[in-house]
Amino acid sequence: MANNFKSDDSFLRKLVVGAAGTNSTISRLKAMGFNPIELERGSTGFKIWKKIKIKRVRVPDILCLNTGIRFESRGKTKLEISMSHSLKDPKRAWDADMRDDDFVSIVVFEQSDDSPIDLKPTSPVHFVSVREMRKAFAEGQVSITKPKGVEEGSEIRVVWPCAAAHQRSVVESVEAGRVSLAPISGGRRQSIWLSRSKGKITLLPQAKAGETVEANQIVAAVVPVSTVLQCPASVSEDYFVEKLKSVNLSERYAAAKALRYRGYTTAKPVLKSRMTDEREDIYVQLEAAAALAAYDDPEGWEFIEKKLCSSAMMVPLETQLETVIVASEIPKSRSEQLLIQVLRNSQCDDELRAGAAWALGQFATTTSANALVDTFNSSPLEIKVEAARALLRIAEPQIPHLIDLLKRSDPSKRDGISWVLARTGKFNPSDMIVGADDNLRKWISYIVGYGKDKFIHSDVEAICNADPEVYFAASVLWQIVASWVNDLREY
Repeated sequence: MANNFKSDDSFLRKLVVGAAGTNSTISRLKAMGFNPIELERGSTGFKIWKKIKIKRVRVPDILCLNTGIRFESRGKTKLEISMSHSLKDPKRAWDADMRDDDFVSIVVFEQSDDSPIDLKPTSPVHFVSVREMRKAFAEGQVSITKPKGVEEGSEIRVVWPCAAAHQRSVVESVEAGRVSLAPISGGRRQSIWLSRSKGKITLLPQAKAGETVEANQIVAAVVPVSTVLQCPASVSEDYFVEKLKSVNLSERYAAAKALRYRGYTTAKPVLKSRMTDEREDIYVQLEAAAALAAYDDPEGWEFIEKKLCSSAMMVPLETQLETVIVASEIPKSRSEQLLIQVLRNSQCDDELRAGAAWALGQFATTTSANALVDTFNSSPLEIKVEAARALLRIAEPQIPHLIDLLKRSDPSKRDGISWVLARTGKFNPSDMIVGADDNLRKWISYIVGYGKDKFIHSDVEAICNADPEVYFAASVLWQIVASWVNDLREY
């Protein structure tokens, strides 16, 4: 039977580009005076959960807390205004659960062939109104692709035709049927013809004569496209309270998440009503509980703790993993302790414990660091891997503590700590030489060998006098790491 799922590499590449698009849109919105947060959990990152699959509420990627406006971001490796679509399932239509006042953002990236996470933005962030996209869709000013191949799934794509500048240019003229661009750095002029598909589709100019446009900036499209948005007046807490009562699931979800930041006094009874309503979607319940817990409401904490501390027979693993992620977003010591409790519970599913390790990467404390280090000598590999990555994220503010842990920890825990210190640097590695046992000397060699560029040159050279054997071992690693064969693969 054919496999209808994307390969891991293909899926990761798409996730990375999507996350980059969301993060770029958030940065651009902040620069324009908006107050954006991630609305669709996971849209700003590319963490892949292998075993526990979370089927979340379908919502736009970003919500502005001040205005209530939502944004669906689209990171692309090819410039086009396009959305996935299903002709058979209304829930998978390109505009399912979107409002007319939502926006779609488009930004293009160049992705390295060697590393899927190595991206460079190559276009401005473009904004398109969903209202205008629906209008063009209804008027037939779109093209629809054939179904994708087996690996990519069965959805089609709707494309709103557009054209962009090949390089940074000045709009030389906007005439009937054509836009002419003159490159700033010299070279051939660019002419964009506005009539497409034998006159069935007409592009509208999106720039004026004399205007400077960037490379890959859309200058003609079937829908209005902007690179700058005016931030409208702020809405009140009551706006989100009313949305929390909506019959639309995505509206309730967004409102519950917003009220974690925007309100408590007025919203408190409605949040509790959503949290305790057994007919409510579990993800709305969790967001309502998080909004309450953020203000240290005991009922909110009780709901979260019950989900985390129950067996998989009582609470599905996907709900427990989502609760772990929700808890990581509440910057309270109570959240941290709950996550440590899950991490240390050998009766929990290994991927759930790995999720708790990953989540502790949000707490830059010695308490979290100690809990993560404790996994390095006894836990399954997937937990240790997530613990090491989480420790790296919180390492910089507590380097002295990690060095102390490296010196006094059981040798079986030193591998994970050394991996983190080699990638963090910003300390004098020669200071660790004095009094080091043989095992620690080996790991100092590893730290200096793999982390040479993270340290001051004179501090590294000082190791040659302090311990020549450690310096020699490190120098062997320098030669291996610097060689072109280091990353050579057989395929």
